Amino acid sequence: MTQRSYSNALAGPGMMFLSAAIFGFFGFMMVFPEIDSTTGNLIPMVVTLKWTLRAAAVAFLLSAVLSLANQRAGEILYAGVSLISAGLFAVVAVWDIMTPQYVSGVHWFLLLVFAAWNGFGSYSSLREILSARRMASRIEPPTV
Repeated sequence: MTQRSYSNALAGPGMMFLSAAIFGFFGFMMVFPEIDSTTGNLIPMVVTLKWTLRAAAVAFLLSAVLSLANQRAGEILYAGVSLISAGLFAVVAVWDIMTPQYVSGVHWFLLLVFAAWNGFGSYSSLREILSARRMASRIEPPTV
């Protein structure tokens, strides 16, 4: 009986490249109003969202390239970055709700949906990775 080496809960390089493209599009191509036109003040939640998208896009691209050489390391990086971006999406969503005079550029409800989606996916992936590591450490080599 053979053991599966790849789980459906884990993202492969294709999904990592897709995530990098999606986050990159919104982080680098979309225009977010960073400065309040009436006061001239910087809007920190917009800057946080924009740089979360940009940093995650770069990290997802790195995880995809890394996973081509070392699948497990790429999966760990991808899951970790997804978890961090999910947390930051939730922070920006709450910030958006608490500050009605400013908007982040993405509706707070969508940010919470993205946070839940990324959070659940990364949590599932990290559980799968840790479970596989525990199972690998329990398997003893056959004695001759």
